[in-house]
Amino acid sequence: MTTVLTRSWREPAPTREGLAQLAPLDAELWSSRLIADLERARQHSSDELASVTATVEARSRELGADALVLTGSTARGRRTAVSDLDYHVIGAQPRADDLPAEIDLYCDEPAELIAKLERGNDFAHWTIRHGCVLFDSGALREAAGHAAANDLWPDPARKLRQARHALDFAEQILASGDYPAALEQARGALSLTTRWLLLAHDVFPLARDELSAQLVEIDQPALARALADSIHNRPDLTSLNASVATARALTG
Repeated sequence: MTTVLTRSWREPAPTREGLAQLAPLDAELWSSRLIADLERARQHSSDELASVTATVEARSRELGADALVLTGSTARGRRTAVSDLDYHVIGAQPRADDLPAEIDLYCDEPAELIAKLERGNDFAHWTIRHGCVLFDSGALREAAGHAAANDLWPDPARKLRQARHALDFAEQILASGDYPAALEQARGALSLTTRWLLLAHDVFPLARDELSAQLVEIDQPALARALADSIHNRPDLTSLNASVATARALTG
């Protein structure tokens, strides 16, 4: 007998109240999310990426994981030439170093996931808001419900500290003249600065390729252009220095 769901999951709006607007996050709504997220992951993955995901899922289940979430640009369907394949495992870390992809694998136990949400860790918040949940024993649903019920939000001050540190490092690499490293570090510093600004404006940052449009919405066109250029082009060292200076002026 087919179960008919009367409530359908939709991704939370990228606002502070976006997750709470979906409450209550009951079993029916969460079942709808699982169906929608599996389809979203399928649509946004090539055959090669889907094969990698299937292996990560199988290994996670073998280790008794509570949940597995596809995160980052792949989950949003916004992959670029510099995108990795990102996963968040709720449980022990499966092996991934033998897989044919650049993988970032984050692992937490259920209690630590909730603790990170309470501490304002933006990656943990990204997982429960916009990740594609591939399976969940209930730990992820519990964490999402906790965040929604308690108005939890990523900590902008934490992200500002990260941005300032990244800008310091980017400036050092730019001074060295090592172009590949300078481009990578500048891109990372601009991304962190952007995420801080958005969080400080109660806007939830989406995938990296979506951040420039979000910056325009909060009236930061110069940083938006600099970030987009670092993602899609190969700006020279003079341009990268100017971009980092723009971000530095914003962070103080």
